Amino acid sequence: MPDVGTTRILANTVYRGAADVGSKLISIAFFVVLARQLGESGFGVFVFGLTLAAMLTVLAGFGQDQVLTREVVRDRSRLDEYFANTVALKLTLALPVLVVSALVMAAAGVDPETLWVVLLLGIALVAEQLALTCFAVYQAFEQLVYVPVVIITQRLITAVAGIAAVLAGASVVAVSVLYLGGALVAMVLAYVLLVRRVARPGLLVNTGTWRRLLIAAAPVGVASVLSLLMFRVDTAILAFLESDAVVGAYGAAFRLFEATLFLSWAVTTAVFPVLARLSVTSRPSVGEVFDGSLKLVVALTLPLGVGMAILSEPIVHLVFGQKFDEAVVPLQLLSPAIVAYSIAFVSGGMLVAQNRQRATAIVYGAMTAFNIAASLILIPARSLDGAALAALLTQIVLAFALLGIARATAGSIGWMRVFAGPLAASAALALTTFFLRDSLLAAILVGAIVYLVGLAAFERVAYPEDARRIWAFLRQSREPAAAPR
Repeated sequence: MPDVGTTRILANTVYRGAADVGSKLISIAFFVVLARQLGESGFGVFVFGLTLAAMLTVLAGFGQDQVLTREVVRDRSRLDEYFANTVALKLTLALPVLVVSALVMAAAGVDPETLWVVLLLGIALVAEQLALTCFAVYQAFEQLVYVPVVIITQRLITAVAGIAAVLAGASVVAVSVLYLGGALVAMVLAYVLLVRRVARPGLLVNTGTWRRLLIAAAPVGVASVLSLLMFRVDTAILAFLESDAVVGAYGAAFRLFEATLFLSWAVTTAVFPVLARLSVTSRPSVGEVFDGSLKLVVALTLPLGVGMAILSEPIVHLVFGQKFDEAVVPLQLLSPAIVAYSIAFVSGGMLVAQNRQRATAIVYGAMTAFNIAASLILIPARSLDGAALAALLTQIVLAFALLGIARATAGSIGWMRVFAGPLAASAALALTTFFLRDSLLAAILVGAIVYLVGLAAFERVAYPEDARRIWAFLRQSREPAAAPR
């Protein structure tokens, strides 16, 4: 990767990844205890409320934050305009929908407990969206160190208070109140860190700019919705055609696949501000930095894809137990999609950074239709294996499509520089894990060492500048430093 703050990009990748890993671990503990203590009925009300609340507040996260980050990266004097109006626009798009929906549910005779859960969790999700606007400013100023502080604080407060409450016999409504409290704390903390550590945006709202903001954000929002639909449609079709047990086995495999996606999100979040301020003719060019981000995300995800394909059976047995044997083959089929997804996600992020969000929305629309067609053909013939194959084919075609547009936008890609090192090191990883596959822990530990040593040796010989920058980052990360301002 060209030296455009490589250390900062790598550090921000670590910060974003730490936030995702930490929050996932804490959330798992929270939901496990919640399900066991509330029972199927109470937990069902909570899950339904969270799902419905997310649907009702979807317009609050319809691409506004990505536009804010992109425009503020290019001109920091526009922070006042974008921050205040993004916050006001989110509130305007979400709160009235929540209020009207609550009134309709009340008029329809919906159980008061369910009604309160939906309303409380809906307000909590709006608060989370306002915190995400602060995160968008962190991203624009390349200060993602504060993201894990906010997210992990929120998850800890929610989990500790929620677990203590349900163990003491609290109702699902009380748990929803605590969830809202955690979200409000996160919102306030995110804003305090913003004004004290990053920047102090003005709070003047100008409704005359909202139409322009919505037009700029709409393709990003449409792409996000289509991406979510594309990600879930194979499961929906499988559920329509097969039993709950089959859907559960596929869901287990898909959860393991999804657990790796935070790496793509972390890299894209960290590199997005750099991509937004560069161009084809800048020095370095956007294409050079895009090459570096591709290389980083492939180096992180390719060993996961290879290892998960070879060790799918012991991984499934460890996490879900031997009764989920049917999940093994779908996980093997989904494993290459880990890499395809990462390439597609980074490519899509680059296109949004370069104002090509409409192309991204069109591609996601086409890929949603492709996944529906592939699922309708493959699932009746191959059941859950067909669903996994449809998902894999969709991710591969998506990666090629977005990478092709990205290449046309940013310029030629250094294929050898991006893929040679990770491929060579992954070949060594594959041999190691295959021979050690009967011992999962040994296969993971030895395989990881073999991959890292092989990758470092290859890069040191073939691309010493890239190796030097990575080593400088690792060395610097061991040294204590004051928090950035």
